[in-house]
Amino acid sequence: MVSRIPPELRAALSQGASFSLLIKGAPGTGKTMLAFEILNEFGGENAIYLSTRVSIPALYHQFPWMEERADSLTVIDATKLYIPPTAVEEIRYYIPDEAYVKYKARLRAAKGFSGPYSLFNVIYKKVVDAEEPATLVVDSWEAITAEEKEMMMGLEAAITDLIETYSPKYRLNLILIAETTDITPLDYLVDGILELNRITIDYRRAREVVFKKLRSTRIDQHKYGFTLNDGRFRSFCPFERRKIDKPRKVDIVPNTATHVSTGCLEIDRILGGGISKGSTVMVEYADDLSLLGYQSIVAHMIVNSIQQGIHCVMIPSSGWDERRLRRGIIPFVKEEDYLKYFTVFEIRREERETRENVKVLPGVILSKEFPVFMDYISSLEPPIMAIIGTDWLEYQYRLKGLGNFEEALEIFAYWIMELRGAGNVGVFATPAEGVLGEGLGHMVTNRFELSVLDRSVVFYCNRPDTNLYCLENVITEDALKLQLTPFV
Repeated sequence: MVSRIPPELRAALSQGASFSLLIKGAPGTGKTMLAFEILNEFGGENAIYLSTRVSIPALYHQFPWMEERADSLTVIDATKLYIPPTAVEEIRYYIPDEAYVKYKARLRAAKGFSGPYSLFNVIYKKVVDAEEPATLVVDSWEAITAEEKEMMMGLEAAITDLIETYSPKYRLNLILIAETTDITPLDYLVDGILELNRITIDYRRAREVVFKKLRSTRIDQHKYGFTLNDGRFRSFCPFERRKIDKPRKVDIVPNTATHVSTGCLEIDRILGGGISKGSTVMVEYADDLSLLGYQSIVAHMIVNSIQQGIHCVMIPSSGWDERRLRRGIIPFVKEEDYLKYFTVFEIRREERETRENVKVLPGVILSKEFPVFMDYISSLEPPIMAIIGTDWLEYQYRLKGLGNFEEALEIFAYWIMELRGAGNVGVFATPAEGVLGEGLGHMVTNRFELSVLDRSVVFYCNRPDTNLYCLENVITEDALKLQLTPFV
């Protein structure tokens, strides 16, 4: 089973010892869904969910997997469970004498309120009598403060006893959910604190979990983006590079009569079926990590096109040449198809060995050399996918110089019209600070944006306008797939 929770939290709950965790966040940030993922992964045969605010039928409706685990999961509606003060004496049969004395003192401080029946008649029996590891979720421990202050104080006293007395002795993972981010006395007692937040990226909503404390656990990354897509909590791990250590299968995403596929089903859906023939795309990346995301997108475009016998012609981004591209593409296509359908234009002045699918531009005058690139594309049977790394053009042709920038935009404007007439597609890659970005942004049909959140790559479009997605390489032993997961 692939874990949906951050690796540091998984490590903390997997130590074999007891662990108490406080999950904080405003209403609607995903605290309950995270708690259920913890129950699903670590609940085992002795899981308890104590709800002070959501009815049991509503929980089963929202989380149908809970009914499938009915034998191992005890669900308690705490708002309906009370016991008379005289029943407090029954507690002493389940807990040590010193804990009982301490608990009665706390009850007196809570005006004699005896606490919810479920905590003693169910929880203590399951934890103490069962003599096996348990996971208990209290959701949320302070939700009833507005109407029942005494009940909250009794519940807080019981929770404190669970942390101090039972959790260490009976291997209890205790998960407490709080509706506030304020510091409370429990902050100093629990082993771990997480805070769930809503954040914005370019006016779009995302979600983030922050580790405030994790005792006895090394925190390699203290923040993770996450989603509640399909009603499940799932954190996003750091972006994983495409593995090219051996051949892997990449499924073909077919082109249509009107569109050329990007090789990623989710991106195709965003664009209404793929890149429309005759249209152009600009992919803007923010830093080195999002550049890896761009490279994965482009690699899937190239692989998917080669597998369908569609020609790709490319001017690589800086730091890339045909040899490096070959290492990234060959493991996923036949070599004869690679040589036939993929052509690389390298901008360089020094002589190198001649390679079958490489053409050279000297990098002196763009207005004289770019027509060579254009003419070659015109000689091929459409639809052609043409990909240009604009940062390499900016450097080699000194486009920041006086007059060069305007001339380059004029050339691209003409070429974009030529692509449209031939039914080919063009892809421009540009860094966020690139000089061509703003001008090209007004010309292209679609604009992809790549950013980074907590070492995961975030994808969204400004044309068409979309929400945020996490871009991931899904890598298995035999296959590779590019996937988008929405931030929900």
